[in-house]
Amino acid sequence: MPLFTLDLQTFIQMIPNLISVVVIAVVLTYLLYKPVKRTLQIRADKVASDIETAAADKTAAEKLKAMYEKKVGDIELERCEILEAARKQAGARRNQILEEANAEAQELKSRAARDIAAECDRVKAEVHQAIIDISADMAAKLVAATIDKNAHDRLFDEAMIELEATAFKPLS
Repeated sequence: MPLFTLDLQTFIQMIPNLISVVVIAVVLTYLLYKPVKRTLQIRADKVASDIETAAADKTAAEKLKAMYEKKVGDIELERCEILEAARKQAGARRNQILEEANAEAQELKSRAARDIAAECDRVKAEVHQAIIDISADMAAKLVAATIDKNAHDRLFDEAMIELEATAFKPLS
């Protein structure tokens, strides 16, 4: 005996079950499918909107990144220019200081040479005067001891004439 036979009696008993399944399917489709479909459509629209927003944000971020990288490059270029200008200014200042120091050293050398020359002239004049004074004293002592009054006057006049003649000569 077969377990399941499809006869008219079984078929008639299945009709109310089939009708109830179809009615339940239509009711559930109306009650559940449309709200779920609407909810899924809202989610799909939100996801699409989020994707568009993310793409727009990514484009804006790339623009900002490019602008930032350009600014960083400009800042680096400006930093290099500032450093180069500072190096040039420091080199110019160093050269100026060296020139001033050389000029000052040259001035000190010139002043020292002038002072030395003046001191040499003064010492020569003092030595010359000391020699004249000593010579005059020695001559006076020698003349006083050996010469009479007339010879003394005559020698004194000659010595004075010679002294006057040599007093106006430049010292060598």
